[in-house]
Parts: sequence; C-alpha cells; structure tokens
Amino acid sequence: MFEEVNDLMQTLLGDPILSDLPEDVDAEDVQCQIGKAKGHVINITLTRSEDNKIKLSVLHNARVSDLQRIVTKAIKRSNPDLPKSYSWRSLWKRYCLACGSTRLTDHNTLLVHYGIKNNALVKFVKRIRTRRKRRQGSKTQKSRN
Repeated sequence: MFEEVNDLMQTLLGDPILSDLPEDVDAEDVQCQIGKAKGHVINITLTRSEDNKIKLSVLHNARVSDLQRIVTKAIKRSNPDLPKSYSWRSLWKRYCLACGSTRLTDHNTLLVHYGIKNNALVKFVKRIRTRRKRRQGSKTQKSRN
C-alpha cells in the first residue's frame, strides 16, 4: 500500500505543473500550484528586510489565517536552522502582517477585503495591543476591604 502511494506521488511530482513543489509538500501546496496554473493565485512578497524577501502564493479566496500559515511554512523552509521549539504562537501574538499601512488583524477576513492584489508587498509589524479594562469587583478589590 505504501509503495503504491509513493509511486503515485512520484508520478504526480513528475508532472510539469507540479515539478517545482518542495520535498515536504502537503495538500495546500498542491492546490496552490494547480491554482497558479489556472491563474487563480495572488502572488505576494514577504519583506523581512531589504535583502531578505520571500515569494508566496495564495489562492484568491484565502483568509489572513491562511496567509499566516503559508508565511510560517515559508520561513521554516527558508531557515532550516530554526529550532523546532520556536513558538509561532508567541510570534503571532507580538507581530501581525501589514500591506502598506493596513494591518491584517482579523484572521477570518479575506485578503481581497484588505485590498491585497497580485504582486503585493507584505511585512511584519508590531501588533498594537489594547489594554483590557479592569472588571469591577475583582478579587484584588474585594480582598482589600
């Protein structure tokens, strides 16, 4: 069974459309590559610094959470020395993606609604955190009385 699946994967990767997929390919990568061939993809460049740019491709109906997942995979692939214990959760708590001056803060919003089009430049920016108001009647106030 495993040999049959492996043979099928080798046949698929031999296809000219799918030939430039990375070794650790998953279903999302295959869908994006097929979408590229059909013209249903937005090409995005993630700029981390002036000399460090990563090319990304997402489907037209992608959301911000999809873009974050693709950015995470692209950074892992471009930096194989990155420790496995790296906390992506803490990175996404501190930073968000921005296209121009628009911060992509809502994870469920489509990229198209933020005005992201083909060949857009996206970068990391510090997330603006709002402080929560303290609830009245909290334990610290009750214990003081």
